[in-house]
Amino acid sequence: MAAAAMVIASLGFAAPASAAVSDGHYCGWITPDNPPGKDDSKTVIYSAKVQCDGPVRRVDLTVELLYHGLVGGPGQTVNGRTKVWQNNGTLFTLGVTNPGTLCESGYYSGRATATIQYLSGTPEFITRTTGSQPVSLTCPPPDIPIPPPSGAVTVTNPGTQSMLKLDTVALQMQATGGSGPYTWSATGLPPGLAISPSTGLISGTLSTIGGYTVTVTAVGGGQGSTTFSWSVRKDSACTRC
Repeated sequence: MAAAAMVIASLGFAAPASAAVSDGHYCGWITPDNPPGKDDSKTVIYSAKVQCDGPVRRVDLTVELLYHGLVGGPGQTVNGRTKVWQNNGTLFTLGVTNPGTLCESGYYSGRATATIQYLSGTPEFITRTTGSQPVSLTCPPPDIPIPPPSGAVTVTNPGTQSMLKLDTVALQMQATGGSGPYTWSATGLPPGLAISPSTGLISGTLSTIGGYTVTVTAVGGGQGSTTFSWSVRKDSACTRC
């Protein structure tokens, strides 16, 4: 039996000069110039198809995805697959779609190579390659992993504070859990006091008599708070104060 002709032009393969007589079948590319695209915002894919109008003994189809950099330089293969069909069907499709290639902004092109084995076995094989022009694809920046919380934060309650007006304060807050170092904050502090965001030290000079409800919060791989009372009394036994 004579060799199958492989028709090129826009669709496919050309028979070699020695294949003077066809066995009545041909194979061709389907949309050979289609460029790569994005399956989603983060995956670049490229597919190629070969269609034959009748049975052939074997088709080997290799599809490659090439990356050309940000300025369209020489392409480097970043992913590829090969599939073989024998004596089945007439439409052969292969794509660099599983697992695909993580999208990086720049120029991509596709290349496909098919080798056909004729039913007659003479000539035994013919191979043809097609491909697309480079196309520019814009990709989102890579995800920045967010470390999971490493546990709840517990802030130690210092108990009720009772001091005199004009007393100097140096109360060190403590916390456990989370992933430290902690960032500290406080609400309801008596006038004249402040908490260090980096150390958790409450310091200052008490300036105003009264009763206060203080909440101290620590954040570090989690968040925790504690609430306590702070009483500021007269600084002397003076009955007019």
